[in-house]
Amino acid sequence: MAVNNFKLQILSRAKLEVDEAADYYENKSKGLGKTFYSEFKNYSKTLGNIPFFEEKYNIVRTLPLKKFPYTIHFTVDENKKIVSIQAVTSNHQDPNITRIKL
Repeated sequence: MAVNNFKLQILSRAKLEVDEAADYYENKSKGLGKTFYSEFKNYSKTLGNIPFFEEKYNIVRTLPLKKFPYTIHFTVDENKKIVSIQAVTSNHQDPNITRIKL
């Protein structure tokens, strides 16, 4: 089901997680942090057009990044046409300590 023109909201905690991951990768190898950020940005744009990916828990949907071991966690408000990115977590992170709290 392809739907266009969803407004994208990124919660501040998700922005912080993206920044932390980008900094981590940039410290590992120059330019890698920018590559991470670019992939996140491209996947975020995809969510604005096609937000109906796997519903993982309750109302939270997920979209894993391809090149990095991170997953975007988001909700979709079909009535208001809003995609809200709740968190961007490492696939190696303990799910019991994630910042996602809905």
